[in-house]
Amino acid sequence: MNSPGPIVVDKFGGSVLRRPEDIAAAVGVVAAQRSAGLHPVVVVSAFEGVTDTILSAAAVLLPDGGRSLRDPRHAADSPLARETDRALATGESLSAALFALGLQARGIPSRSFSGAEAGIRTAAAHLGAEVRRVYSRPLRRALAADLVPVVAGFQGVGSHGELTTLGRGGTDLSAVVLAVALRADRCELFKDSGGVREADPHLVPAARLLTVVDALQLELLAELGAEIVHPVAVRRARRGRLRLTVRAVQDGQPMTEVRPNLWRQLGEPGPLMLAVDRKERMARISLVGPAQRMPELLPLPALAEGSFDEGGMRVVWSEVPLSQAAPAAQAVHAALMAASG
Repeated sequence: MNSPGPIVVDKFGGSVLRRPEDIAAAVGVVAAQRSAGLHPVVVVSAFEGVTDTILSAAAVLLPDGGRSLRDPRHAADSPLARETDRALATGESLSAALFALGLQARGIPSRSFSGAEAGIRTAAAHLGAEVRRVYSRPLRRALAADLVPVVAGFQGVGSHGELTTLGRGGTDLSAVVLAVALRADRCELFKDSGGVREADPHLVPAARLLTVVDALQLELLAELGAEIVHPVAVRRARRGRLRLTVRAVQDGQPMTEVRPNLWRQLGEPGPLMLAVDRKERMARISLVGPAQRMPELLPLPALAEGSFDEGGMRVVWSEVPLSQAAPAAQAVHAALMAASG
Protein backbone atom coordinates (compact mmCIF):
# COMPACT_ATOMS: atom_id res chain seq x y z
CA MET A 1 0.00 0.00 0.00
CA ASN A 2 1.50 3.35 -1.05
CA SER A 3 2.21 6.04 1.52
CA PRO A 4 -0.05 9.13 1.31
CA GLY A 5 2.94 11.42 1.84
CA PRO A 6 5.67 12.17 4.37
CA ILE A 7 4.93 10.37 7.65
CA VAL A 8 6.08 11.60 11.05
CA VAL A 9 5.69 9.45 14.16
CA ASP A 10 5.18 11.51 17.34
CA LYS A 11 5.70 9.95 20.75
CA PHE A 12 4.26 11.83 23.73
CA GLY A 13 5.57 10.49 27.03
CA GLY A 14 3.98 10.55 30.45
CA SER A 15 6.21 13.46 31.45
CA VAL A 16 4.38 15.71 28.96
CA LEU A 17 0.97 14.12 29.59
CA ARG A 18 0.59 14.92 33.26
CA ARG A 19 -3.09 15.91 32.99
CA PRO A 20 -5.85 15.62 30.38
CA GLU A 21 -5.36 19.36 29.75
CA ASP A 22 -1.84 18.65 28.49
CA ILE A 23 -3.32 16.73 25.57
CA ALA A 24 -4.49 20.05 24.11
CA ALA A 25 -0.91 21.27 23.64
CA ALA A 26 0.13 17.96 22.08
CA VAL A 27 -2.90 18.06 19.77
CA GLY A 28 -1.71 21.50 18.66
CA VAL A 29 1.62 20.00 17.57
CA VAL A 30 -0.15 17.34 15.51
CA ALA A 31 -2.50 19.92 13.96
CA ALA A 32 0.48 22.05 12.89
CA GLN A 33 2.12 19.02 11.28
CA ARG A 34 -1.06 18.29 9.34
CA SER A 35 -1.18 21.90 8.16
CA ALA A 36 2.43 21.53 6.96
CA GLY A 37 1.48 18.60 4.74
CA LEU A 38 2.77 15.81 7.00
CA HIS A 39 0.87 12.69 7.99
CA PRO A 40 1.30 12.18 11.75
CA VAL A 41 1.07 8.92 13.62
CA VAL A 42 0.80 9.49 17.38
CA VAL A 43 2.10 7.09 20.04
CA VAL A 44 1.28 7.84 23.67
CA SER A 45 2.32 6.78 27.15
CA ALA A 46 0.08 6.63 30.19
CA PHE A 47 -0.40 9.85 32.13
CA GLU A 48 2.48 10.54 34.49
CA GLY A 49 2.31 8.34 37.59
CA VAL A 50 -0.43 6.02 36.31
CA THR A 51 1.90 3.06 35.65
CA ASP A 52 3.45 3.37 39.12
CA THR A 53 -0.04 3.53 40.65
CA ILE A 54 -1.05 0.32 38.88
CA LEU A 55 2.14 -1.43 40.00
CA SER A 56 1.58 -0.25 43.58
CA ALA A 57 -1.95 -1.66 43.53
CA ALA A 58 -0.65 -5.01 42.26
CA ALA A 59 2.02 -5.02 44.98
CA VAL A 60 -0.66 -4.67 47.68
CA LEU A 61 -2.54 -7.66 46.30
CA LEU A 62 0.43 -9.99 45.92
CA PRO A 63 1.79 -11.87 48.96
CA ASP A 64 5.42 -11.01 48.15
CA GLY A 65 4.69 -7.33 47.51
CA GLY A 66 5.25 -7.75 43.77
CA ARG A 67 8.91 -8.81 44.03
CA SER A 68 8.23 -11.81 41.80
CA LEU A 69 7.20 -9.48 38.97
CA ARG A 70 10.21 -7.17 38.97
CA ASP A 71 12.34 -9.27 36.62
CA PRO A 72 11.58 -8.77 32.92
CA ARG A 73 10.35 -11.31 30.39
CA HIS A 74 8.14 -13.59 32.45
CA ALA A 75 7.00 -16.86 30.93
CA ALA A 76 3.93 -16.83 28.71
CA ASP A 77 2.09 -19.19 31.09
CA SER A 78 2.54 -17.00 34.20
CA PRO A 79 -0.97 -16.01 35.31
CA LEU A 80 0.31 -13.24 37.59
CA ALA A 81 2.40 -11.66 34.83
CA ARG A 82 -0.48 -11.95 32.35
CA GLU A 83 -2.90 -10.06 34.57
CA THR A 84 -0.27 -7.46 35.48
CA ASP A 85 0.34 -6.82 31.77
CA ARG A 86 -3.39 -6.37 31.18
CA ALA A 87 -3.62 -3.93 34.07
CA LEU A 88 -0.57 -1.96 32.99
CA ALA A 89 -1.81 -1.61 29.40
CA THR A 90 -4.92 0.26 30.52
CA GLY A 91 -2.92 3.43 31.17
CA GLU A 92 -1.74 3.79 27.58
CA SER A 93 -5.13 2.75 26.21
CA LEU A 94 -6.80 5.55 28.19
CA SER A 95 -4.30 8.12 26.89
CA ALA A 96 -4.80 6.97 23.28
CA ALA A 97 -8.59 7.22 23.44
CA LEU A 98 -8.48 10.67 25.07
CA PHE A 99 -5.89 11.91 22.56
CA ALA A 100 -8.09 10.73 19.66
CA LEU A 101 -11.03 12.57 21.25
CA GLY A 102 -8.89 15.71 21.47
CA LEU A 103 -8.02 15.50 17.79
CA GLN A 104 -11.63 14.90 16.80
CA ALA A 105 -12.69 17.93 18.85
CA ARG A 106 -10.31 20.00 16.68
CA GLY A 107 -11.97 18.67 13.54
CA ILE A 108 -9.11 16.24 12.78
CA PRO A 109 -10.29 12.71 11.91
CA SER A 110 -8.62 10.25 14.26
CA ARG A 111 -8.86 6.74 15.64
CA SER A 112 -7.16 5.10 18.60
CA PHE A 113 -5.37 1.75 18.26
CA SER A 114 -4.10 -0.75 20.79
CA GLY A 115 -0.57 -2.00 20.21
CA ALA A 116 -2.00 -5.23 18.80
CA GLU A 117 -4.35 -3.36 16.44
CA ALA A 118 -1.38 -1.29 15.26
CA GLY A 119 0.44 -4.47 14.22
CA ILE A 120 3.07 -4.82 16.97
CA ARG A 121 3.90 -8.50 17.41
CA THR A 122 6.12 -9.69 20.25
CA ALA A 123 7.63 -12.83 21.71
CA ALA A 124 5.41 -14.97 23.93
CA ALA A 125 6.47 -13.34 27.20
CA HIS A 126 5.14 -10.82 29.69
CA LEU A 127 6.51 -7.69 31.41
CA GLY A 128 9.24 -6.84 28.92
CA ALA A 129 8.46 -8.82 25.75
CA GLU A 130 10.76 -8.42 22.74
CA VAL A 131 9.24 -6.88 19.60
CA ARG A 132 9.56 -9.44 16.81
CA ARG A 133 7.63 -7.97 13.88
CA VAL A 134 5.47 -5.00 12.94
CA TYR A 135 2.65 -5.27 10.41
CA SER A 136 2.12 -1.74 9.12
CA ARG A 137 -0.99 -2.35 7.01
CA PRO A 138 -3.58 -1.22 9.63
CA LEU A 139 -1.87 2.14 10.13
CA ARG A 140 -1.26 2.60 6.41
CA ARG A 141 -4.97 2.07 5.80
CA ALA A 142 -5.80 4.66 8.43
CA LEU A 143 -3.37 7.17 6.90
CA ALA A 144 -4.75 6.52 3.41
CA ALA A 145 -8.22 7.36 4.82
CA ASP A 146 -6.81 10.68 6.10
CA LEU A 147 -7.05 9.59 9.73
CA VAL A 148 -4.50 10.35 12.42
CA PRO A 149 -3.83 7.02 14.16
CA VAL A 150 -3.21 7.29 17.91
CA VAL A 151 -1.46 4.18 19.19
CA ALA A 152 -1.28 3.02 22.80
CA GLY A 153 2.43 2.61 23.36
CA PHE A 154 4.27 0.08 25.54
CA GLN A 155 2.15 -2.86 24.36
CA GLY A 156 1.67 -5.45 21.64
CA VAL A 157 0.40 -8.97 21.20
CA GLY A 158 2.55 -12.06 21.73
CA SER A 159 2.87 -15.08 19.48
CA HIS A 160 0.65 -16.86 22.03
CA GLY A 161 -2.17 -14.42 21.26
CA GLU A 162 -2.03 -12.59 24.58
CA LEU A 163 -1.52 -8.90 25.32
CA THR A 164 2.10 -8.14 26.24
CA THR A 165 3.97 -5.08 27.50
CA LEU A 166 7.44 -3.96 26.43
CA GLY A 167 9.01 -2.96 29.74
CA ARG A 168 9.80 0.39 31.31
CA GLY A 169 10.25 3.08 28.65
CA GLY A 170 8.61 0.83 26.09
CA THR A 171 6.60 3.61 24.45
CA ASP A 172 9.86 4.92 22.92
CA LEU A 173 10.30 1.45 21.43
CA SER A 174 6.71 1.37 20.14
CA ALA A 175 7.22 4.68 18.34
CA VAL A 176 10.54 3.68 16.77
CA VAL A 177 9.46 0.25 15.51
CA LEU A 178 6.32 1.75 14.00
CA ALA A 179 8.33 4.55 12.36
CA VAL A 180 10.77 2.06 10.85
CA ALA A 181 7.95 -0.16 9.58
CA LEU A 182 6.11 2.82 8.08
CA ARG A 183 9.35 4.19 6.59
CA ALA A 184 8.55 7.47 8.27
CA ASP A 185 10.36 10.66 7.41
CA ARG A 186 11.28 10.95 11.08
CA CYS A 187 10.32 10.01 14.63
CA GLU A 188 9.96 12.74 17.26
CA LEU A 189 10.14 11.88 20.97
CA PHE A 190 8.52 14.58 23.10
CA LYS A 191 9.96 14.87 26.61
CA ASP A 192 9.40 17.37 29.42
CA SER A 193 13.14 18.05 29.50
CA GLY A 194 13.27 18.88 25.79
CA GLY A 195 16.47 17.79 24.07
CA VAL A 196 19.32 15.62 25.33
CA ARG A 197 21.86 17.06 27.76
CA GLU A 198 25.40 15.86 28.34
CA ALA A 199 24.40 14.72 31.85
CA ASP A 200 21.27 14.49 34.00
CA PRO A 201 20.52 18.14 34.91
CA HIS A 202 18.97 17.03 38.21
CA LEU A 203 22.42 15.76 39.24
CA VAL A 204 24.58 18.15 37.21
CA PRO A 205 22.81 21.53 36.93
CA ALA A 206 25.57 22.85 34.64
CA ALA A 207 24.97 20.13 32.01
CA ARG A 208 24.57 21.63 28.54
CA LEU A 209 21.99 20.74 25.92
CA LEU A 210 23.37 19.04 22.82
CA THR A 211 21.79 19.83 19.45
CA VAL A 212 23.08 16.61 17.92
CA VAL A 213 24.29 13.31 19.42
CA ASP A 214 25.69 10.07 18.02
CA ALA A 215 23.19 7.20 18.08
CA LEU A 216 25.64 4.62 19.45
CA GLN A 217 26.79 7.01 22.15
CA LEU A 218 23.19 7.63 23.22
CA GLU A 219 22.44 3.90 23.14
CA LEU A 220 25.41 3.15 25.41
CA LEU A 221 24.40 5.98 27.71
CA ALA A 222 20.88 4.57 28.04
CA GLU A 223 22.18 1.07 28.74
CA LEU A 224 24.36 2.53 31.50
CA GLY A 225 21.42 4.04 33.36
CA ALA A 226 20.67 7.40 31.73
CA GLU A 227 16.88 7.68 31.51
CA ILE A 228 16.72 9.57 28.21
CA VAL A 229 15.58 7.17 25.50
CA HIS A 230 14.98 3.42 25.68
CA PRO A 231 18.29 1.79 24.59
CA VAL A 232 16.61 -0.75 22.32
CA ALA A 233 14.64 2.08 20.68
CA VAL A 234 17.89 3.87 19.84
CA ARG A 235 19.38 0.63 18.51
CA ARG A 236 16.35 -0.04 16.30
CA ALA A 237 16.44 3.55 15.00
CA ARG A 238 20.18 3.30 14.30
CA ARG A 239 19.86 0.03 12.43
CA GLY A 240 16.79 1.22 10.55
CA ARG A 241 18.51 4.48 9.53
CA LEU A 242 15.63 6.41 11.09
CA ARG A 243 15.83 10.14 11.73
CA LEU A 244 15.22 10.53 15.45
CA THR A 245 14.74 13.77 17.38
CA VAL A 246 14.19 14.46 21.07
CA ARG A 247 12.30 17.68 21.76
CA ALA A 248 9.85 19.59 23.94
CA VAL A 249 6.22 20.17 23.04
CA GLN A 250 6.64 23.95 22.91
CA ASP A 251 7.80 25.43 19.62
CA GLY A 252 11.10 27.26 19.58
CA GLN A 253 12.72 25.11 22.28
CA PRO A 254 16.09 23.53 21.47
CA MET A 255 15.89 19.95 20.28
CA THR A 256 18.40 17.17 19.76
CA GLU A 257 18.86 15.17 16.58
CA VAL A 258 20.17 11.62 16.96
CA ARG A 259 22.35 10.52 14.03
CA PRO A 260 24.10 7.21 13.32
CA ASN A 261 27.87 7.38 12.75
CA LEU A 262 27.72 11.11 13.37
CA TRP A 263 31.34 11.83 14.15
CA ARG A 264 32.62 9.71 11.30
CA GLN A 265 30.49 11.85 8.99
CA LEU A 266 31.75 15.11 10.47
CA GLY A 267 35.36 13.97 10.73
CA GLU A 268 35.79 15.20 14.30
CA PRO A 269 35.26 13.72 17.77
CA GLY A 270 32.06 14.57 19.58
CA PRO A 271 31.29 15.57 23.17
CA LEU A 272 31.59 13.42 26.26
CA MET A 273 28.37 12.33 27.99
CA LEU A 274 27.71 11.13 31.51
CA ALA A 275 25.37 8.45 32.88
CA VAL A 276 24.60 7.66 36.52
CA ASP A 277 23.09 4.30 37.45
CA ARG A 278 21.87 4.29 41.04
CA LYS A 279 21.38 0.98 42.84
CA GLU A 280 20.50 0.20 46.46
CA ARG A 281 23.80 1.36 48.01
CA MET A 282 26.03 2.12 45.06
CA ALA A 283 26.07 4.47 42.09
CA ARG A 284 28.01 3.77 38.90
CA ILE A 285 29.29 6.92 37.18
CA SER A 286 29.96 6.23 33.48
CA LEU A 287 31.61 8.61 31.03
CA VAL A 288 30.92 7.84 27.35
CA GLY A 289 32.67 9.38 24.37
CA PRO A 290 34.96 8.95 21.38
CA ALA A 291 37.91 6.78 22.43
CA GLN A 292 40.54 9.39 21.49
CA ARG A 293 39.05 11.93 23.90
CA MET A 294 38.54 9.66 26.88
CA PRO A 295 40.66 9.47 30.06
CA GLU A 296 42.08 6.21 31.33
CA LEU A 297 40.27 6.61 34.67
CA LEU A 298 37.74 8.98 36.17
CA PRO A 299 39.09 11.50 38.71
CA LEU A 300 37.18 9.92 41.59
CA PRO A 301 38.05 7.95 44.73
CA ALA A 302 36.28 4.81 43.51
CA LEU A 303 35.28 1.56 45.15
CA ALA A 304 35.58 -0.13 41.74
CA GLU A 305 36.39 1.08 38.24
CA GLY A 306 36.89 -0.12 34.69
CA SER A 307 36.44 0.62 31.00
CA PHE A 308 35.48 -0.96 27.68
CA ASP A 309 35.34 0.02 24.01
CA GLU A 310 32.54 -0.43 21.48
CA GLY A 311 32.26 0.85 17.92
CA GLY A 312 34.79 3.64 18.35
CA MET A 313 33.24 4.71 21.66
CA ARG A 314 34.81 4.15 25.06
CA VAL A 315 33.09 3.83 28.42
CA VAL A 316 35.06 4.61 31.59
CA TRP A 317 33.23 3.97 34.85
CA SER A 318 33.66 4.21 38.60
CA GLU A 319 31.48 3.04 41.47
CA VAL A 320 30.91 5.32 44.46
CA PRO A 321 28.60 5.23 47.49
CA LEU A 322 25.04 6.17 46.58
CA SER A 323 25.19 9.28 48.78
CA GLN A 324 28.08 10.57 46.63
CA ALA A 325 26.34 10.17 43.27
CA ALA A 326 25.59 13.85 42.66
CA PRO A 327 28.93 15.24 43.92
CA ALA A 328 30.81 12.59 41.93
CA ALA A 329 28.91 13.36 38.73
CA GLN A 330 29.50 17.08 39.20
CA ALA A 331 33.19 16.49 39.81
CA VAL A 332 33.57 14.48 36.58
CA HIS A 333 31.67 17.14 34.66
CA ALA A 334 33.81 19.96 36.04
CA ALA A 335 37.10 18.14 35.44
CA LEU A 336 36.51 16.55 32.04
CA MET A 337 33.47 18.04 30.37
CA ALA A 338 32.89 21.67 31.32
CA ALA A 339 36.12 22.88 29.72
CA SER A 340 35.77 20.79 26.56
CA GLY A 341 33.20 23.07 24.91
